[in-house]
Amino acid sequence: MNYKTPTPIQRKALPLALAGIDLVCMARTGSGKTCAFLLPTIQKLNKHSNSLGVRAIVLSPTRELAVQTFRFAKDIAKFTDLNIINILGGDPIEAQFEALASRPDLIVATPGRLMHHLREITTFKLNHVQMLVFDEADRLFEMGFAEQLNEIVRECPVERQTLLFSATMPKALVQFSRAGLRDPQLIRLDTDSQLSEELRLAFFTVRSNEKMAAFLYLVRKIIPENQITIVFSATRHHSELLHAMLERINVSSTIVYGTMDQDARSQHLKAFRNGSIRYLIVTDLAARGIDVPLLNNVINFHFPPSPKLFIHRCGRAARQGRIGYAFSLVEPEELAFMVDIHTYLGKNLDNC
Repeated sequence: MNYKTPTPIQRKALPLALAGIDLVCMARTGSGKTCAFLLPTIQKLNKHSNSLGVRAIVLSPTRELAVQTFRFAKDIAKFTDLNIINILGGDPIEAQFEALASRPDLIVATPGRLMHHLREITTFKLNHVQMLVFDEADRLFEMGFAEQLNEIVRECPVERQTLLFSATMPKALVQFSRAGLRDPQLIRLDTDSQLSEELRLAFFTVRSNEKMAAFLYLVRKIIPENQITIVFSATRHHSELLHAMLERINVSSTIVYGTMDQDARSQHLKAFRNGSIRYLIVTDLAARGIDVPLLNNVINFHFPPSPKLFIHRCGRAARQGRIGYAFSLVEPEELAFMVDIHTYLGKNLDNC
């Protein structure tokens, strides 16, 4: 799997997780956190059990993240006989009934659909769960899953091990961790104010009526043709406009928006991840749950209004030790936001 050196979150979390200690880990996307909770989980399960049924659960806020975690878990467990399944909202119920009947060892799920099965299938129990993982827990709460999370916790044995990973720690999540975890160890990396050292930042100040020309120049002359890029725009209308402009110059692109049909969304994301489409154009809302580990570039067509949003966008590139680039097109009325970013990051404008 091409692992050579553990990331900071892996170095801190793996020994404690392998020792059976409950953890609250604060680390940003792309820090290697998925490996930090999947390796101890696979190690604890060890081999398939026909008698006990489900012994580990990983809960993800979105379908896309759950699918990626599921695939990663299958890769890690490749040389074991563990039965790992995916339970996602929007997928056919009947196929999930069959998967649950196969006595899975590990379930990677979205909370709503997992809770639905717990309520509907009287024989489906979590009383043998040894490991419970909450991935991107802050987003689980943001998306309204608090009730389902508390119900799932109540269904699991008290003596289980619980791992909670989150980029931020809102008050509701602090209360939840106190109630749902046993004397947890806190691991905190600089989650909100740090970008990867491998991320290169570029800011282009442009007039409003020249922004589209600058964007097309960036696409045609600066970004290599073999790289994939996420473009952030302010609205769906702007996303559609950018998509149309790229199509006119024969550059493959697609858009993802919040109300898009789930099957279409999945198809578009699959084409982007495998490189057959070079540009994915999104708004911040539509980008929730989209995770592309090998992303080369981020373009801020519209500049983000807050430093944390800037870090959330740009932190998608330069992951797993790879060099990445974040290009921002800055209009005159957005200059104040650019100054805020540099102040927040502790950088001088003339150094960027």
